[in-house]
Amino acid sequence: MLVDRLYFPVTTLGPGERVVVWTCGCTKRCPGCANPELWQARADAAIAPARLAAILNELAARTGAHRITFTGGDPLEQADDLASVLAAIRPAFDDILVYTGYLFEELPPLPREIDVLVDGPYLEAENDGVCGLRGSANQRIIVLNPALETLYHEEMQKPRSVQNAVFDGRALSIGIHGRPLETHEKE
Repeated sequence: MLVDRLYFPVTTLGPGERVVVWTCGCTKRCPGCANPELWQARADAAIAPARLAAILNELAARTGAHRITFTGGDPLEQADDLASVLAAIRPAFDDILVYTGYLFEELPPLPREIDVLVDGPYLEAENDGVCGLRGSANQRIIVLNPALETLYHEEMQKPRSVQNAVFDGRALSIGIHGRPLETHEKE
């Protein structure tokens, strides 16, 4: 699997304190994407799914984390590897959120371990700044695990926020960002 980074605790990409995994590789390349540095499927980011699962399970045991988000890039462009990781970490995580630029209807059957899917390409013109879980109004938050319906309904009512962190010498701004300020032409 191609993974650029993982970070804990994150409080801006789903309810509660979460582990977040950013994958590499996305063919959608949405204009205005928050993570264009993750479009390239980089061979130097390769990690065996079993190794990634072991790291995530150890992190959960050490920290008590039980929520996780996969984003990117697009995790579902590595669907088989993702399914392998999810099956191996399911006992440790009871809230698994996955972001994808694909529409739910376009996808093959999803791994049953996915509890919540945020689907659809990011459309900068539809970045309404309203929901803290999606970047643009066309994206849907699909709760596949009925036990999480209330939690996610409440989370969708919260405003956007970002969390700043340093990872591997890089400054990260984690969360769903607002639309960039538009420049105005001189009259």
